[in-house]
Amino acid sequence: MTDLLRERQPERALEERVVSTLVAAGLVRRRRTWPLWVAAAAAVIVFAIGVSQLRPKHTLAPGNTYVVMLDEDSTYRPAPEGHGAERVAEVARWADSLDAAGKFERGGRVIGPGQVGGLFLIRAANDSDAARIAATCPFRKWGGHIEVSRFEE
Repeated sequence: MTDLLRERQPERALEERVVSTLVAAGLVRRRRTWPLWVAAAAAVIVFAIGVSQLRPKHTLAPGNTYVVMLDEDSTYRPAPEGHGAERVAEVARWADSLDAAGKFERGGRVIGPGQVGGLFLIRAANDSDAARIAATCPFRKWGGHIEVSRFEE
């Protein structure tokens, strides 16, 4: 009598046929299990994003902020046709080296009328340090003029 009261499990084949019929009819979906590597990859991506957002930026060097203006005056020699990107890359490498030393605040190209081709905000201990940093800019070898002024907010 206890066997009659005990619930019997259906045969595995019968269970599979019923589930397959329900899936085919669109009444149920099979549970999709994600491979372990997908979960691990997602965890790594979330961790990397978190680290990049929380990672401190370069600490700025002590001192004052200076404006370095790249003046494309009459002595400036433009890049040969098709070689402008090389100059931009060279100036960007210079700015990256300043950034690594904590001496770069911001920079970019000035668009519009006028002779100023680029403008950078740098950190320097004093006026002579700012002039020394500006003198390392690769812009100098293409002519033009570099002007350095202290920036106050």
